[in-house]
Amino acid sequence: MKIRPFQDTDAAFCFRVRSRAFIQKFYGELTPQEVTTAVNSYLPEDYLRMARETTFFIVEQDGTPIGFFNLKQMDQSTAELPLIYLDLDHLGRGIGAACLDYIEKWLLENWSEVNTLIVDTIIPKYNCGFYLKVGFEPRESTYCEFSGQKIKALRLVKKLMKN
Repeated sequence: MKIRPFQDTDAAFCFRVRSRAFIQKFYGELTPQEVTTAVNSYLPEDYLRMARETTFFIVEQDGTPIGFFNLKQMDQSTAELPLIYLDLDHLGRGIGAACLDYIEKWLLENWSEVNTLIVDTIIPKYNCGFYLKVGFEPRESTYCEFSGQKIKALRLVKKLMKN
């Protein structure tokens, strides 16, 4: 596994991976309208914008993209993990946990003042087990906004360990 910076040519890949996850995996937890809204909220040009506004990474295996994530510094001590997605064919292989290890090391090296990582998920039944396994704790109910539509979410928080 290799993690590299996002390139403009990755935008279509990110759109496909995230859309497939919503359509094939998250349908049971979200309404059809919420799935449609969430998928249409991040078109390829939106990934290009996010890459300019956040720190954005692509996960590769044997030179082929298999996932992506991005980071945003919220304030001096808090970073957000707005998106983390893996191609569905690569789930359950420890890649997500390896990405979280990378994220923590990257934060310590690049944003050393950050000691808290947050993630908001609109599909807590589907992925809360993963977040708990990698050290996040549920904190509060919140909302994520997609194209003006608010969807109920769960905020999870992880305190980062300094070396």
